[in-house]
Amino acid sequence: MNKKAKELNRINNKLDKQINEENQQAFTDMICYIRGTNISDYNQEVVRQDLTEMVLSAQKRGENISSVIGDDYKDFCDNVIANLPHKTQKQRIIEFFDIICLGLSILVTINIVTANETITLIRNLLKGNPLSYNISFSIGSIISNVIIIIISVAIFEYITKKSFQYKITFLKSFATVLGFLLVFLMIAHFGKQTLFTTNIFIACGAVLVLYVIHKILDQF
Repeated sequence: MNKKAKELNRINNKLDKQINEENQQAFTDMICYIRGTNISDYNQEVVRQDLTEMVLSAQKRGENISSVIGDDYKDFCDNVIANLPHKTQKQRIIEFFDIICLGLSILVTINIVTANETITLIRNLLKGNPLSYNISFSIGSIISNVIIIIISVAIFEYITKKSFQYKITFLKSFATVLGFLLVFLMIAHFGKQTLFTTNIFIACGAVLVLYVIHKILDQF
């Protein structure tokens, strides 16, 4: 999210607090739906600001959100979005790599912090024992990181696309959670073999490079 979008996001966050409880659910659903559309972050915030001002004006008149935009919230959002420029192919590619770099920087950091070698390094450092700066990455950890990123993106897409559909059956939810659990159990069982070993400072450097790339791509 670039500086203009961040500034507008900050303003919108303050305005959102003025929306009353009666309108909050419908408003949240609409914003969630807009987040998953193919328009830029800045235009998302512009739509959000316009929508917020419409709702606040209605509240001052003693009306609710449906009196302003009607009962079909999804159709209203689609009509607004249709009149805005969509992301280009170049922007979508940049966004894809931005998400990958950010996700990997976070997950690899977690891997480094929770690794047995890191815990041993800290323990030896405190006790004054000889230090080893090597850290290993298993096949399971690499596969897990990839799956977590894929699942996170899929969940985001599902929530935003289904924001106006409230009913999710228990059976579907249970099956989804069970499926994820089985996948990770299989990875934990078969993926213990070390894929590669590197110096912990090199691993931290790689995290820093990934994060810097994310910040650069985020500006576009």
